[in-house]
Amino acid sequence: MKISDQPNLLSILKQKLQEPLPSKEALEMMFPRIKEMPESIPDDAKLSAVMILLFHKNEEWHFLTIRRAEDGHAHSGQIGFPGGRQEPGDTDLMETALRETFEEIGIKQQQIKTIGSLSPVYIPVSNYQVFPYLGFVEEMNPYTLSIKEVKEVVEIPLSTILRPQSKVQAEISTNIEPHVQRTVNAYKLLDGTIIWGATAIMIAELELLLSN
Repeated sequence: MKISDQPNLLSILKQKLQEPLPSKEALEMMFPRIKEMPESIPDDAKLSAVMILLFHKNEEWHFLTIRRAEDGHAHSGQIGFPGGRQEPGDTDLMETALRETFEEIGIKQQQIKTIGSLSPVYIPVSNYQVFPYLGFVEEMNPYTLSIKEVKEVVEIPLSTILRPQSKVQAEISTNIEPHVQRTVNAYKLLDGTIIWGATAIMIAELELLLSN
């Protein structure tokens, strides 16, 4: 039985998150190279956090992503995880992830059981250092979306990212350079949706944990 099929997936992941994480391998798999990664993270990098929510649906493990609203910013319209920049009132980055998840899709902090964290990912284009946290929701309530930030919720079976054919090379453009096409490593969902960049790097690390 694959790890992703096991009913005790959460305890397995929690144990794996205590071990050295495959951040280097995930970066090599999915780093888009639109802008080269610096040798060290800049001192003025903005801190942010996201929440990767796991849940069980139709007898299968899923994780939750969002499609960001088209607002003209660097990551508008892209698939990502609920999250955002750390606010002065946040006690830590986990609270940032939990607060942003509620603000963006309406899932309350008390509904989420936190499991641990993946490796932080630096985004050179926007100068963000993003800290991803893993959480579990036992029962999903109807989503309440922040229309200014979120266009839709995209629920993805874990089995999808483990399919070899889900890893592709895709042609993408960005809002920063809309007329420039680049080829990047990405995940392609069954409906044709492309996931690339920092989100793909985080998913790649999760995939590596599930594959080993």
